[in-house]
Amino acid sequence: MASRRALTEAARKAWRTRRRVSAFAKARAAEAASKEALRAYCEERRWRVAFLEGATGSPRTGIVDAIVFSIDRKDADRLDVRLVQLKGGKAGVSGAEIARLKQAAKNAAVSWAIAAFDGNTLHIVPDWE
Repeated sequence: MASRRALTEAARKAWRTRRRVSAFAKARAAEAASKEALRAYCEERRWRVAFLEGATGSPRTGIVDAIVFSIDRKDADRLDVRLVQLKGGKAGVSGAEIARLKQAAKNAAVSWAIAAFDGNTLHIVPDWE
């Protein structure tokens, strides 16, 4: 039979593991809820949203988590674009994050392209490579 001290250490290790996993699960749930809330908000206002995620669906490390955009109702050639950082759960917003997001908006590059598919090949003008 294991000593009482060994059982106590095992119990402590299990408790620490449960707390760590629980924090991860809470963060994932808060992220999912934030995404769904933003999606619903945009849908109500006729905005489109694109979430910037890694190939596995995990969040990126950059400041921008989503791009929200809308086409002007009066001028179909006018596009309004917003860079969004998503917050969820008990996460707060810092002044440094606001400054970083403003800088990302200033650094955003907008260009044009035409994509034409001829039935076999997709042609991009100008060539992006």
